[in-house]
Amino acid sequence: MKLRHTISVLSLLAAATALSSCGSSHSTHLLYVSTGQGIYGYRLDNATGAANVLPSAPFIVGNTPAGMVIDSSGQRGYVANQSDNTVSLINIDSTSGVVSEVLPRVPTGGFSPQQLLLDEADQTLFVTNLLSNSISTFSVGASGGLTPQATTPFPDSPSSIAFAGGLLFATAPNLSRVYVYSVSSGNLTPLVGSPIIVPEGVGTVTVDPSAKYLYVTNPSNNSISGYSIQFSSGSNQITLTLIPGSPFASSTNTVATAPVTSILDSTATHLYVANSAAGNMSVFSVGTNGSLTATTSVLSPTGTNPRVLAFDPVSTYLLVGNLGSRTITEFSIKADATLSSTGQTVNLSSVPQAIAATR
Repeated sequence: MKLRHTISVLSLLAAATALSSCGSSHSTHLLYVSTGQGIYGYRLDNATGAANVLPSAPFIVGNTPAGMVIDSSGQRGYVANQSDNTVSLINIDSTSGVVSEVLPRVPTGGFSPQQLLLDEADQTLFVTNLLSNSISTFSVGASGGLTPQATTPFPDSPSSIAFAGGLLFATAPNLSRVYVYSVSSGNLTPLVGSPIIVPEGVGTVTVDPSAKYLYVTNPSNNSISGYSIQFSSGSNQITLTLIPGSPFASSTNTVATAPVTSILDSTATHLYVANSAAGNMSVFSVGTNGSLTATTSVLSPTGTNPRVLAFDPVSTYLLVGNLGSRTITEFSIKADATLSSTGQTVNLSSVPQAIAATR
């Protein structure tokens, strides 16, 4: 009883702190990191990037949480539970930061769900099932509830998916291929011209919001492949053409970098790449034809084995989840789009699987 009382008092203090900070120059918002042990929560200072742990975290949802996504409202999210083969709906209290699960959990129709992805309208949820080689889709109801739509077989373990312009891109690393589907009412239809073979190898995919350019990391070749996208909805056909200069080296030196994950900024003018082997970040400007140009020869150091990337929707921060060191590295994005360390590092007791912040 004393322990419960103590937690309640701490939660009230945290809420009071949050409310008092709303009118100050150092207002805050919420940061969540999913790990196999639960969802860790932090109150993130908008000005400094300082992350103060929420006293009621970690939040326990299903067994072995992995992928996580928060919708545009910042008050609702979803978590993939790998051992349960389910997805949890979570509600987020914007004042206290407390995460509460809404039962029952929804089966994915596959095994070992990993990545979760919402479309731009928060109406369709995509789920990759690693062990059953499939991709599941769900429609999202007005209250956040999920209704299964389809489970589409995939020829390999789908390690990465990206959605833009009504198209879903999925990687098959063991086959060095990227598959592309049109999406209608949750149904995935393979496009004519898909898949494409990436000779340099496949890591993850990134697509700009207008579905004009596709970028594929090549960990084994220390490069990033870029493609221009031409899609005809009438014939359901796609043509992917190498951008001049592709593949682009992830570093100007000869040290192995193993780029694994990339992310485009909101204007699609800069691409940020996590180099797993080198433990650093590369930054590229995106040309009018989609070509990549390194912004600096000095790469920004992270923790060990950086892999998970997320932009902060409130402040100009890039958050990098480091699997090897079990940390989150925070960067401030400068006016020239290069990275500067905030000096803040979030230490975790388990490997980060996904990162999401509220508005």
